Amino acid sequence: MRLKRAKSTIECPRCGLRSLIGVESCPDCGLVFSRMEIATNKDAKKKILRHDKDYIIYTSTLPSDIKFVKLLLMTIFLGLFGGHCFYVGRYWRGGLLLLNSIALICYSIFNAPLVAIDEGRLIAALATISGLIMFVWIWDLVLVCMKKFKVPVAIDIDNVEEK
Repeated sequence: MRLKRAKSTIECPRCGLRSLIGVESCPDCGLVFSRMEIATNKDAKKKILRHDKDYIIYTSTLPSDIKFVKLLLMTIFLGLFGGHCFYVGRYWRGGLLLLNSIALICYSIFNAPLVAIDEGRLIAALATISGLIMFVWIWDLVLVCMKKFKVPVAIDIDNVEEK
């Protein structure tokens, strides 16, 4: 029987440096670990839309405003269209999955005219590329199930200073 050792280090979500658990802040980047408890995804989405990425951290620890069950269900049922990415604020990745799904639907609808072009080589190449991009959804599903999916979080500095 193997005994499980207690975890003695913590990984900084910003820089990835491993520090001892009792340390209050990261010695490399200065992130205060206790502030991660008040970090929210809602603030991160606002900062992403304003292109203010200085205080955004991608972490696999889900903040209080993101529910795991909702994220898992969105990944399963709306993952092909990037719904889970839009839910957490990863807009570029969600947009890629959405455009890719639209392209696959168009390939299916307009299959006959596209096959007539270049004896179907063009549609075969495009569909192959789109099919490979769909592996992003499967990879995201695996990451969500393993609780390793990275979610952007930010600390609302204005509200923290007022409290």
